[in-house]
Amino acid sequence: MAKDTFETIEASIKKREYAPVYFFCGEEPFFIDKLTDLLEATVLNDMEKAFNQSVLYGKDVNARQIVETCGRLPMMAERQVVIIKEAQALSLKEEEEKQLLSYLKNPVKSTVLVFAWKHGKPDGRKSIGKELQKSAIYLETKKMYENQVGAWAKSWLNERKFKIEEQATDLLVESCGTDLSKIANELEKLIINKEAKTTISVADIEKQVGVSREYSVFELSNVLMQKNKTKVYKIVNYFVANPKNGPMPLVVGNIYSSFSKLLICHTNKNAPSNELAGKLGVNPFFVKDYLSYINKYSIAKIEQVFYLLEEYDLRSKGVNNNGLSDGQLLKELTYKILAL
Repeated sequence: MAKDTFETIEASIKKREYAPVYFFCGEEPFFIDKLTDLLEATVLNDMEKAFNQSVLYGKDVNARQIVETCGRLPMMAERQVVIIKEAQALSLKEEEEKQLLSYLKNPVKSTVLVFAWKHGKPDGRKSIGKELQKSAIYLETKKMYENQVGAWAKSWLNERKFKIEEQATDLLVESCGTDLSKIANELEKLIINKEAKTTISVADIEKQVGVSREYSVFELSNVLMQKNKTKVYKIVNYFVANPKNGPMPLVVGNIYSSFSKLLICHTNKNAPSNELAGKLGVNPFFVKDYLSYINKYSIAKIEQVFYLLEEYDLRSKGVNNNGLSDGQLLKELTYKILAL
């Protein structure tokens, strides 16, 4: 049987094809909330919800109460909906677990039971965990890696008929990290007064999210590749004064990503612009910039940059850092890169 995905579950709900039991769990709450909210909004109309929709919380209920609520017949509606939010807080005693297990094996067809279990998943070795994966529409969500979030943001905007500049995407991810709920919220506010088919710019992101590209991790990587010492020291000093805006893991990761692109340019410098843009994962407009940067760093120097990044990443985590702060380490790191 094909594995349930966010997209397939969302599509079936929108087509009003409902299952008796849904179980959403995992480390990415955005997808859990999105599907839970969709079921809450679509299974019943506003008049039906008054008598047929129950929203319960894991810390406040037990399995017996859930089973009893699910066993009721809907009033003047085809179905009833029972949603268990914060289901990870459920405390299941042995006898109650048997009751819930029995219900999962034979759920009431006129009830749509939804579990929203955040920040983890049930033990798959236990009977409940096994039964949920077997009989429920089951989705386990995972946190996205930083290099996946930009593509997700583009897709989110594309669904709403908007586009976004490549550097605007980088700035958005740099500011919001991998928090999809925060990114979606910022984008919602940004597009609310814009016409469809508009392209979101760097200036739009700066204005909405409250960050400046001039003092961003992305811009630091840019000016390092240019060997623009004045701008590098200006941004580094800003991060020293505002450490939350330039945490060492984010800085190291971004520099590594940028110099990895330089390495790709070295080995593909004769490739057509569109082809090279695809390998770099950037807009073709920016290819010429990367090609100009390879004159500043040979392949051997890029490899030395990688060694430095590894060294300073470890030092920022306490390995042989000689008591230096992240700000002092960042100054050392950028000075050594510029000296290559």
